[in-house]
Amino acid sequence: IRACPECKFSNGGQYFAAVHGNIIHIYSTYTCDTIGHLRGHNGKVRCLYWLQDDTRLVSVGMDGAVYDWNLKECRKENDNVLKSITYTSVVADGKNVWAVGSDRKLREMDMTSLTMMQEHDTGDFPLSTLALATNHRMLFGGSDDGSVRVYTFPLQGGVQEQSVAHSAPIARIALTFDESVLFTVGDDCALYVYDVKDKDGRSAKREVTFAEEILISKSDLEEKNTTIAELRAKVEELKLDMDYQQRRREIKHDEKVKEITDGHKEENERQMAKYEQLLSLKNEQDINFTEIRRDMTEKHRSEMSKLEIDYQAQIQASEEQLTKLKRDLEAQKKDFLNQLSAKDAQMDKAKKEMEENFQEALAVEKEMNESLRTEQKELTREHEEVRKQLEADTDCEIEEIKEKYQERLRSERDAFLHLKGENGIMRKKFNTLQKDISDKNEEIHSLFETQNVLHQKITGLDKDIEALKNEIKERDETIGDKEKRIYDLKKKNQELEKFKFVLDYKIRELKSQIEPRQDEIAQAKQKIKEMDGELERYHQNNLSLVLTINDLKLKIDGQQKEIHNLSNKLKDAETYKTRIRNDLSELANIIQDPKSLKESVKKLYQKHVKEKVRDTQEMEEDLQKEYNRQRDYLEKTVESLKRKLVKDADSHKTDNNRIMNENVILIKCDFFFFLIIAIVS
Repeated sequence: IRACPECKFSNGGQYFAAVHGNIIHIYSTYTCDTIGHLRGHNGKVRCLYWLQDDTRLVSVGMDGAVYDWNLKECRKENDNVLKSITYTSVVADGKNVWAVGSDRKLREMDMTSLTMMQEHDTGDFPLSTLALATNHRMLFGGSDDGSVRVYTFPLQGGVQEQSVAHSAPIARIALTFDESVLFTVGDDCALYVYDVKDKDGRSAKREVTFAEEILISKSDLEEKNTTIAELRAKVEELKLDMDYQQRRREIKHDEKVKEITDGHKEENERQMAKYEQLLSLKNEQDINFTEIRRDMTEKHRSEMSKLEIDYQAQIQASEEQLTKLKRDLEAQKKDFLNQLSAKDAQMDKAKKEMEENFQEALAVEKEMNESLRTEQKELTREHEEVRKQLEADTDCEIEEIKEKYQERLRSERDAFLHLKGENGIMRKKFNTLQKDISDKNEEIHSLFETQNVLHQKITGLDKDIEALKNEIKERDETIGDKEKRIYDLKKKNQELEKFKFVLDYKIRELKSQIEPRQDEIAQAKQKIKEMDGELERYHQNNLSLVLTINDLKLKIDGQQKEIHNLSNKLKDAETYKTRIRNDLSELANIIQDPKSLKESVKKLYQKHVKEKVRDTQEMEEDLQKEYNRQRDYLEKTVESLKRKLVKDADSHKTDNNRIMNENVILIKCDFFFFLIIAIVS
C-alpha cells in the first residue's frame, strides 16, 4: 500500500487496518488476505481506533467525519459529521468516543449513535493525539506546545496533570498493553517514556485473558484426524444411503403421482362424459321449455283478452255508479248550504248579545280606575312628607359621625408617625438580614454544586460497580461454561480412548489378514508385468506388420498407376496408327497423280512426323515429372505415417501403463474400503 499514513493492528493481533487516502483496507495478519474495504470518508483518514472485541473500528478524517464501522459486514453503523473541523485523533471504549480536531475542543460522543454529549475547551494549544487508559480511567493527550495532559473521568474536572517535555508538537502517543508505560513522539525527533502510576505510586496490573486453544501431541492429533476421517467416511456412507433412500422415495412418489394423474385423467374423462350427457339433457329441456313457453304465451293471450272484456264491463258499471254518486253529492250540498245559513243567523244573534254584555263590563272598569287614581295621589303626598323627615334625620347623624371619624383620624395619624419610625428601624434590620440570607444562599448553592458533582461521581462509580459486577457475572458464567465444556471433553476423551483400544485390536486383526493378501497382490503384480511385456512384444510385431503392409500397398498403388499410364499410352498409339492408316489409304487413291501425291505426302509428314514426335516427347517428360512428383508425395506420406505410428505406439503404451496403475489403485481402494466397512461393522 503506497502513501499509507496510518496503520493499526487489532487488540488480538489477528487483523490490521491500513489507510490509503480516504479508504481503509482490512487485512488478515497471518495470511495477508483482504477482509474488506471501508469506503465513506470524503477526505483523508487521519486516525483509527480498534474497540476491545475487535469487531468494531472508529475512524476520523480531514472531512470532519467520525465513523463507526462494523467489520463483520464491512459497513458503516453510525456517523457524526462536522464539515468545519478536521479531526486529528480519536479513542473509544464500549460506551463513549472522544475526538480532537482543529477547533481546539475535546468532544465526547455516545458510542451507540455518535451523538454529541459534551465539548471541553483545550486552551490556546489544541490537542493533536489521544491515548486511553481504561484501567486507570484516564485520558492522555499530546498538545501542539509539546506537553502531555492527563484527564480523569468524568472530564468536567479539566486537566489533572500536565508535563512539558517536547520542544515541538507531539505527533503520536501510545500505551503498553498493561497501561504501565506511556510513549510519546514529537516533531522534534525525540522519544519520551513515562511511568503510569496512581496517586499511591502503584502501577495497575492488567488481567491477561488466556486463549481457549491448547497444545496437544502429534500422536493425539493424528489419532483425532484418523477418527475424524473415519467419521467423515461414515458420514459419506450415510449420505449415500440417504441419497439412495431419497431416490427410492422419489421413485415411489413419482409412481404415486402417476397413479394419481391417471386416476385424475380417468375421473376427468368421466366428468367430461357426464358433462356431455348433462349438455344433451339441457338442450332437450331447452327445446321442451320453448314449447311450454309457446303454449303458455298463447294461454296468456287468451286469458288477457278475456280479462280486458271483463275489465271493460266493470268500468262501465263503475261509471254508472259515479253518475249516481254525483247526483247524491249535489243533493247533500244543497242541504248543507241550507243548514249553514241557519247557523249564521244563530251566530249573529249570539254576537249581538255578547257585545251588549262587554259594554256593561267596560263601564264598571272605568269607574274602578278613577277611584284608584285618587288613592295614588294621596299616597304620593304622604311619601313626600316622610322623605323630608328622613333627610333631616340623616343630616344630623352624618354630622355626628363626621366628628367621631375626625377624632379617630387624629389618633391614627399619631399612630402612623410612631409606626413610621419603627418601620425605618425594621428596614435597616431587614437589609442586614437579607445580606446574611444571600450569603447563606451562595454557600448553599456552592454546597449543592459540590453535592451534584459528588452525586455524579457516585452515579459514575455505581455504574462502574454495576459494570464490574456484570463482568464478574459474565466471567463466572463463562468459567462455568468452560468447566462444563472441559468435563464434556474429558468424557469424550475417555470414550475416544475406549474406541481407540477397540480400533487398535481390530487393526491388529486386519494386519494379520492383510499379509497374505499382500503376497497375492505381489504375485498379481508380477503377472501383470509379464503380461505388459507380452503386450509390448505384440505391439512391436503389430507395428512392423503394419509398416510392411503399408509399404506393399504403396508399391501396389504405384504399379497400378504405371499400368494405367501404359494402357493410356497404348490407346494413344492405337489411335495414332488408325489415323496414319486412314491417311495412307487416302494416298493410295491419288498414287497416279505425282504432284498431288507429293503435296499430300508433305502435308502428311508435316502433320504426323514433326509435330507428333515433339508432342510424344513432351508427353513422356510430363508423365515422368508427374510420376516423380507422385512418388515424392507418397514417400513423404509413408514417412509421416511411420512417425504417427511410432507416436501412437508410445501413447498406447502410456495409456496402457496409466490404465494398469489406475486398476492397481482401484484394487487398493476397494481393499481399504472393505477394510473400513469391516472396522465399522
